[in-house]
Amino acid sequence: MQDQELIDEYRRVLGLFPTGVVVVSGLSDGTPVGLTVQSFMALSLRPPMILLSVDRKSTSWPLIAATGKLAVNVMAADQGDVALTFAKSGTDKFAGIPWTPAPHTGVPLIEGCQAWIEGEVACTYDGGDHVIITVDVLTLHAGPDAQPLVFFRSAFRQLDQPSLVAG
Repeated sequence: MQDQELIDEYRRVLGLFPTGVVVVSGLSDGTPVGLTVQSFMALSLRPPMILLSVDRKSTSWPLIAATGKLAVNVMAADQGDVALTFAKSGTDKFAGIPWTPAPHTGVPLIEGCQAWIEGEVACTYDGGDHVIITVDVLTLHAGPDAQPLVFFRSAFRQLDQPSLVAG
C-alpha cells in the first residue's frame, strides 16, 4: 500500500470504532483554554489515572501542559456545537461557554457536560504525530443522566437504541 492509501484506509478502519468526545480544559495565565479530544480512555484504577492523546499541532495543549493541571469535560449529546468550537484554532473558545472552576485546580469545568474529571499530568510520551499524556485523577463527577456525544465515521452521532446488558 502507498503511504496515502495506508493513511486513508487507517482513517476509514479506525473511524469504525465509536468513541466519546471530550474537551480538555485548563488555564494559561488565568485565561481559560481548551481543545476537543476523542482519544481518551481509563488507564488505571489504583491509582486512578486516565490517558489522552493530543495532536502535536495543537496550539492549546502547550498552554495546558505548562501548568500540568487540566479537566476532561465529557460532552453530552447536545454539545456537538461546543465540541466543534473547541476543535477550531485561533478563536476565543470560551466566548459564550459557561463554566465553573474545578475544586482543586480552578481549571474550567464546562457546564452541561455529562461528566468531568479534574487531574494533573503524570507523564508524557512520544506518539508519532501525537503526544500521549497520562493524568492522575484528583476528583471527578457525573452530571445529570444524559446521552453521550459519540464520534463515529468522522461525524458526531447520538445513541438512540436501548442499552444491552452484557451477560
